[in-house]
Amino acid sequence: MKALLGVGKALALAFWLVFGAALAKRFGAPFEQLVYLLGAFLALLHGAQLWLFSGLLSGRASPWLDRAQILLFGIFHLYPLKAEQAGESLAAAHEEAAHA
Repeated sequence: MKALLGVGKALALAFWLVFGAALAKRFGAPFEQLVYLLGAFLALLHGAQLWLFSGLLSGRASPWLDRAQILLFGIFHLYPLKAEQAGESLAAAHEEAAHA
């Protein structure tokens, strides 16, 4: 699963590099406009993910770095955080049950 997330992050980074090249006017008109449209959609989608999962970042050591990575990579950065939080809450529930 880690390999799949790593590949996803690499592909997301590659897209943002293509978006940067489009901003630098390296592509022709129809392709450049398509990249702008996809970039705007992806930025909105990642912004919505950041808003929806903002509670997940509250106890993190560096929440601003996590926010930046969510804006760049989206679910590829969120999925390990969500799994980590689920593991912590499960461990806390087991510990509470043991003390009861």
